[in-house]
Amino acid sequence: MIQPVGYVEINSPDRERSAQFMTEVFGWRFQPFADPGYLVADHGDAEGVDTGLMSSPDGQPRAIPVIRVPALGDAAAGVERAGGSVVVPTFTIPGVGRGCYVTDPAGVLLGLHEYDPQA
Repeated sequence: MIQPVGYVEINSPDRERSAQFMTEVFGWRFQPFADPGYLVADHGDAEGVDTGLMSSPDGQPRAIPVIRVPALGDAAAGVERAGGSVVVPTFTIPGVGRGCYVTDPAGVLLGLHEYDPQA
């Protein structure tokens, strides 16, 4: 079963400047989501995925594809069996689900997300 990218998360060293740029260039409309420091631009009726924008925890700019998985624990175990690593353990986003961050064997950072509105 293919597990698609359901979301893209952008870490910016200057969140406000990045939000202004993306709004001006792409027409994205960011709104706070779950936390005032975490902004989301909904893809609306257009094709594509929603985009999250947050201040980079380590000051480095990056884009992280977030892959929707049916069972987070199984997906994380699969990552480790295939030579990857869980680098941020499971966390809960109330009303949305659970997530974690992993790297593949080459060090590529990926997010995993299990949708669960009861979380």
